[in-house]
Amino acid sequence: MKIVKEGDKRQVVCPKCGLSHATYTLRDVDFSDNSGTVKNVLAGVCDSCNEVVSIPKQSTAKVKAEYNKVKTPVDVRVPAHYLDILTVASQIIEPSLTENFNKALVLYYLHALSSGRYPAENLSSLLSADIAKAKASKRLSLKLNQNSLDEIDSLMKTQGLKNNTEVFKSLILKINEDIVQPKNPRHLRELQNFAAAFS
Repeated sequence: MKIVKEGDKRQVVCPKCGLSHATYTLRDVDFSDNSGTVKNVLAGVCDSCNEVVSIPKQSTAKVKAEYNKVKTPVDVRVPAHYLDILTVASQIIEPSLTENFNKALVLYYLHALSSGRYPAENLSSLLSADIAKAKASKRLSLKLNQNSLDEIDSLMKTQGLKNNTEVFKSLILKINEDIVQPKNPRHLRELQNFAAAFS
């Protein structure tokens, strides 16, 4: 990969000006879908119209990282004891963890199950267990990036889950099955390593 530096020039085809020259300079660049802006990134700016005409390869990692920070709010209603399951699981993993870890644990399980790291077979069957049947009186709110939204879609397709609520309910019930109920919780060492960043 050729690394360009601030002040470098190159010939470009500008959408407004046609064949032109551009200078690499630091700019705020809007995402093409107008969902946000990446600040202070090296970009090729047309010398004639002063518009961004190219992003060098070295800047795409920063652009991608910023794009992945764009979050979509997702709210689901769950029974009150589901949130208790998350709190108990967090305490089993590491007693010093607070409720702030609960959402991270759910997203960790979302990734582990959708990627095949943890087995996800019969995930939907957890929803018919007695523990799953109760009034959904609490709200679980998360802000998800596109990767997490794609993982939700993947679990819906592969596990026959109907909506976001069923996905998150089944994730919490799986956490209960793996961590809260057994004497020797599954994946405990791996989860403790993950939780170390939150302690």
